[in-house]
Amino acid sequence: MTKMKRSSKLLSWAVALMRDGQWLKATLLFERNRAAVRRNWKLSWNLGWCYFKLENWAIALEHLAQADRLAPNNFACKYGLGSVYLKKRQFKKAERALVQATRIKESKRALASLALAYLSQGKIGKAEKAHLRTIRLHPAHSQPYRAYAAFLYDVGRRRESAKMTRKARRREIAEANNGSRSDSATRHT
Repeated sequence: MTKMKRSSKLLSWAVALMRDGQWLKATLLFERNRAAVRRNWKLSWNLGWCYFKLENWAIALEHLAQADRLAPNNFACKYGLGSVYLKKRQFKKAERALVQATRIKESKRALASLALAYLSQGKIGKAEKAHLRTIRLHPAHSQPYRAYAAFLYDVGRRRESAKMTRKARRREIAEANNGSRSDSATRHT
């Protein structure tokens, strides 16, 4: 079997474990194949993410940084680095990685994480802009409104927070209604 096929098999086995929340088992599988992990950004990233989920930030950072070195223009690598830097409370480094991630792909999670990195550094205006970008990207979803409402509350803008919470609630109701319609459509076909 070629190295490429072995790496592909290893990745699919580990991802199956990760989907089941078996982070430790997936980690052990990757660790037994350390040489392959060092050469393949996907393997390195997934091992780093396992350690992230196991809350071992230092080792997560080691593997996510390796993945980033192997795939420097990859959204997942930048987002993973930003996430671990947030957990380590290294907010400037988190900001740098997450800005790069959002330049590659405007993701709801990456923008929310970026807003947190900004807020943690006292960059309130930039944090607010990140929240508003998320709302513009996903105007029908409730989560960006909830996150923005929490931000407004945290910065002392209670009245605006209450208004945003009401908007989020209306979207949650719409999401629930849309979900029940698609569920009933599925059942009757």
